Order: sequence, then structure tokens, then C-alpha cells
Amino acid sequence: MLNLKLLSVVTALGLGAIAVFNLKAPAVPKPVEDNVIGLFLVKKDQINQQYRGELYPIAQYKNGKYLDASVNVTLEVREDSSESAIVKRNLAKSILNQPKTFAVLDTQGKTITQFAAKKAGVGQFACESFLVGRGEVLDNTKLPSLFDQLPKARSQGMSGFINGKQVDEVWKWTISSQRPVAPARLVSVSPAQLKQYRADLERIGTAEINQTKEAKAFSGTAILDDFQVVDLDGDGKHEVYAKLHKGVARGTPIQGNVDRSTVRSVYANVWLSYQNDQPKLISKQVFPQFVPASDAGREYDVLQLIDTDSDGQSEVLVRNNGYEGVSFSIYKLQNNQLKPVFTGAGYGC
Repeated sequence: MLNLKLLSVVTALGLGAIAVFNLKAPAVPKPVEDNVIGLFLVKKDQINQQYRGELYPIAQYKNGKYLDASVNVTLEVREDSSESAIVKRNLAKSILNQPKTFAVLDTQGKTITQFAAKKAGVGQFACESFLVGRGEVLDNTKLPSLFDQLPKARSQGMSGFINGKQVDEVWKWTISSQRPVAPARLVSVSPAQLKQYRADLERIGTAEINQTKEAKAFSGTAILDDFQVVDLDGDGKHEVYAKLHKGVARGTPIQGNVDRSTVRSVYANVWLSYQNDQPKLISKQVFPQFVPASDAGREYDVLQLIDTDSDGQSEVLVRNNGYEGVSFSIYKLQNNQLKPVFTGAGYGC
């Protein structure tokens, strides 16, 4: 029986802690034909106090398209196949079939170090198993110090038994890219603009939530859980994002016996752009959360702004949160609409 100790992935931001980023590069580079975006994890074995680095591939950008780069080997692990046999059978269909070096990025897209994925192994994510890259960090970086450097908000853990073997691990993760990416730049935002953006997001987000029948159970203005000001296409104009909710915040313990069909809250992910100082809705997702939060794959957290295809514009990498499962999506600004161009690499129980 696995005991999953999942910690918060994205810290909620209030007005006093606004994420303000711009990924505009000094010059627009030629778009690449091939790139891989993944999670880089530093895992600490609590039993033997050893560290190791792993690369979980999420998406491959190739010939103008995004492909799911993950390889699920859960059934083979449950059949008690050896790790070496699983790798041998599945390596040809993985991007890890050849050694690759990845830039390990901080939350603003700056390269911390590089990770050389020299061989493939099998990694555990919740109740599922996937091919992962294993190797070493470069630039004389030590895994323990890198583990300490990564944010606590990006921590997870797992303990229990897998195929009769005791497992007790904690890890921290960040985003990685096979190709170099431009680090985030701060955009200029005045206090008056921040006040206006927040007011617009609260007003529009609340209005969108109130259109759902489930929202009738909740009164007042929606609460902002995340608030970011960015410049996705490098045109000097702001796009703003908020995650909002009405009702009980996700993760709040359930007290007593509650009907599983009860709506606990309604969440929304809202993006706005501005034309002549007027807000325009460019992306939205609105959804109720029941007991349990079984509406999988709809609520998301923004993980990173990253120029995945080196076209000088930043894409938005998000984690879709569901009941006992997650997946990842990439959103791209196209014709003043923020649209999903990739969803995949999901895992869960």
C-alpha cells in the first residue's frame, strides 16, 4: 500500500507577491526543429541517504508539433519484469534511446546547471512507472546542494512497498529543456496597473464562475490563488493570469461524512490581454470541485513560462490537477487567444 506524501506544487500569490515575467529574447532566434521539455528531479533515498538525478520527459517538439515524450511501463513492472529487461524492450520508442544533455532551469527560466542523461531506467510516479533518464549533473554541481537549492514548494515524497521492495523517498523537481532557452525578464508594472489587473481578474473571474449552476451555493467575490503579469509574445504589452475559486479551497480537509456528490468549490483559470487599456478574455477554464475532487485534468497550476520552440515567444507550461492523477499541458498565444498545443505525460493512481 503506497503512502503518497504530496506537497504543494505552486505557492499561491497574493498582491504582495506577484509573479512578473517576460521571456522576450534580445533577438529572435531561428526556431529549432527538435526540443524536449521534462521534469528534472533530485531524489533522496531516506533509507540509505543517497541522492540521484532523474529526467522525466514530458513533451518533444519536433517538426512544428508537440508529442508526448513519456513511456509508461507500469504493466511490465507489475508483471515483475526486471528493470534492465523493461528498458531493453521499450528504449527504442523513447527519446532517451541516446544520451542527451538538458539545461536545468530555475523558476524564471535561468539555467542552474546541466544534466547529462546517459542511460534509461524506470522511475515511479504515484502508482505508475515510466522510463526516466539517469546520469550526472555537470559543472561540478553536487546533487545534495542542488536538492537544497530547489524550492520547498516543489517537493514531493513517497513511501511504501513496490514489488516487495521498501521505498522511502523525497524529491524536489524543476523544469528542464534539451535546448537553451531565454531566461525570464522582469516587465515594468506600475502599482496602478497591478491594482487594475487584480480588480479586472477578480471581476471577470467571478463573473465566469457565477455562470455555472454550482456557483449558486457560494456568495461574494472569487478569491485569487495565483496572480501573474507576463509578456508572452514580447510585444511590450501585458498578459495577466489568475487562478480563482469560490467555496472551500482545494486541499482543505473534509470534516465528517459528506455526500460525494457535494460541490465544495468552483475554480477558474483566467487569462486576460489588454487593448487600449481594456481587458480581453483570451483563455478560461471554469469547473466545479466535488467530494472528492474528481474532475480530473481541468484545474491547472502554472509551472513555468518557457520558450519551447525558440521562436522568441514564451509558452505556458501547466500541471493539470485531478483526483489522484495529473497531466501536463503547453499553451501558446495564437491570434490573441491562449490555446493548448499539447496535453500528455500524465500519471496517477
